[in-house]
Amino acid sequence: MKLTRGEFCQFNLATRLELLNEFGKHILKKKVEMRLVSVYRIFGFYVEVLENLSSNRLEKVEPLRNGTFVDVYKRL
Repeated sequence: MKLTRGEFCQFNLATRLELLNEFGKHILKKKVEMRLVSVYRIFGFYVEVLENLSSNRLEKVEPLRNGTFVDVYKRL
């Protein structure tokens, strides 16, 4: 299976997370305040996952723009 960023974004959050678990490679996980930030590599691009620990909700599962992976490391 191979998807583009655009195709990946057409799925809902739960399906994106399933795709990451099945086809993605986990790169990092870090707790920042009350959020858990994870980064995965899948289909040739990086995806950021934000989970709100206080509400136990998934907030975001979105591809990072080109060049922003370094920015993720800097802010963590």
